[in-house]
Amino acid sequence: MNDSGELSVHALSVAVVPHTDYRPLSDFPEALLPRARRVAEAHGIPLEHLLVVTPNDVVETGGPDTSARALAALGPPTPDETLLLVRSGPLRDAKVAALAGLVHAFDWPGDDLGITHLDELGGVLALDLPRWALAAGARASTLVCDEPLFADGRLGMAWFTTVGLRVVRGPGPLTFLGSGEGPPPDDFRSEAPARRVTGRAPCDVWLTLRNLLHLGELRPGERVLLHTRGPRREGWLRLEATDPALTYLPEPR
Repeated sequence: MNDSGELSVHALSVAVVPHTDYRPLSDFPEALLPRARRVAEAHGIPLEHLLVVTPNDVVETGGPDTSARALAALGPPTPDETLLLVRSGPLRDAKVAALAGLVHAFDWPGDDLGITHLDELGGVLALDLPRWALAAGARASTLVCDEPLFADGRLGMAWFTTVGLRVVRGPGPLTFLGSGEGPPPDDFRSEAPARRVTGRAPCDVWLTLRNLLHLGELRPGERVLLHTRGPRREGWLRLEATDPALTYLPEPR
């Protein structure tokens, strides 16, 4: 592990778009049924109303590219900035390399790395990659992309979401204190002042945190626990709001 000092978040962008290209569960192989049952039970959706995202539609329809929007909002990279793409599930089209597409579209100058199949934990484990990869003073643009496999047929859609984080190996507005899989550490409540932010999907906790920052509700020195607990996995991430008012919160482009 790279142990070159603290890691901090300097910017937080969000891109969210509705997605409607889902099909009935009966159109898919029975091997998907056990996972579908777990999701339906966890979200209170009757199994007969559960829909599954249509494969390959990103190619056929030019589907929403939330990753590109969130990345553009962060602004231009430094010459050696690393690009990290974290996806909750697999690509909807195995023939399309999402990370390679971003590198090409943005003419990305630095290294790039992607990881998939983190399920609900993509958001809380997103800072583990730069924690290992960044040398002192280096920075990374980290994208947490969530394209839900399932949707509630009574709504007819789901939300595709990407959170963009500009992360620096060094001090900054939000200091990374640690993360892990499983229940949060027991000692969190003993930290004062402390705030807990909870969610089910990978990006939920970052969306809530961005709103808290936008409203100015975090105080300097306040500790924040981001806690994600979904149908399959549970995880956590701890931050200190060192100087929260300085966090850059760009709107998606």
